[in-house]
Amino acid sequence: MYHYHFHQWLSFFYFYCLFGWCFESTVVSAKNKRFINRGFMTGPWLPLYGTGAICVLFVTLPFQQNPALVYVIGAFFATLLEYIVGTLMLKIFKVRYWDYSYRKIQLHGHICLSSTIAWGFLSILMVYVVHDRVAHLILGLNNDLVSMLTFSITALMAFDFANSLRRALNMRALIIQAENLKRNLKKRVEFQKELLRSSAEEQLALIKALTDSSVEYYSDQIREKMDEFQTALWEQKYDKAELIAQFEWMIEREISEMKKRKDKILKKIQAPAFYAMRHNPGFQAPSLKKEFAKYKNMLRKSDKNEK
Repeated sequence: MYHYHFHQWLSFFYFYCLFGWCFESTVVSAKNKRFINRGFMTGPWLPLYGTGAICVLFVTLPFQQNPALVYVIGAFFATLLEYIVGTLMLKIFKVRYWDYSYRKIQLHGHICLSSTIAWGFLSILMVYVVHDRVAHLILGLNNDLVSMLTFSITALMAFDFANSLRRALNMRALIIQAENLKRNLKKRVEFQKELLRSSAEEQLALIKALTDSSVEYYSDQIREKMDEFQTALWEQKYDKAELIAQFEWMIEREISEMKKRKDKILKKIQAPAFYAMRHNPGFQAPSLKKEFAKYKNMLRKSDKNEK
């Protein structure tokens, strides 16, 4: 196996990217009863399968005389790769492109026992049935033709990956904005509830604690108003009841503005989320689980109406 040249390994990689796309798209399309162009990218290729196939071939072919070892090693390395890629994509893009959280035996939603078992059988299939035929087919082609195809696919995949990466990073930026607003909105609502439950003296103490904070998010206008309130607290320029009433009104207005901003951001996320969900039915953002569940229901209704 180690006598293959780099461009031959690259040809195998592209073949298994295409094979993986055909396999995944067929299985997921059959399960969802509609065609699904599976994957992170737009074109008919899944780099995860290509990478997994090359890694599995590299570690299992030396043990091809022992099918049990091929099964175990292939299942282990494919599962490890799936876990690493899933973890990195969640960390980098803030979303999951597949989710096994609903399975009984799983780890962090990235891998599960049934998937590992399937990887083992796919390793057996690839080592003993598929790869010899793939190698025979590719190595039997004209070298110039293989080089031309490899170059063309490399250019297409690079372009596709760049566009997909840009789309994913744009969504990541929107998700981070929505997360920050959601977090700050929750704090404001909690503060508002606490303020309403408190006595007058406790309310003044809460207001002072909030105005003393330098790490909270505030708009320039609201920060200026809070500075005025803090000065008023020290100089006793306002009646306490009047001060508290004004502050309550300010917090209520800020909550209303933050909700509007959050709705605008979530509206911007909707279109790219729909696109990603059509390609990956398990797609979701864990930090915005309720919002993405709403998108999924909207997409399901939209698909039913189209039918």
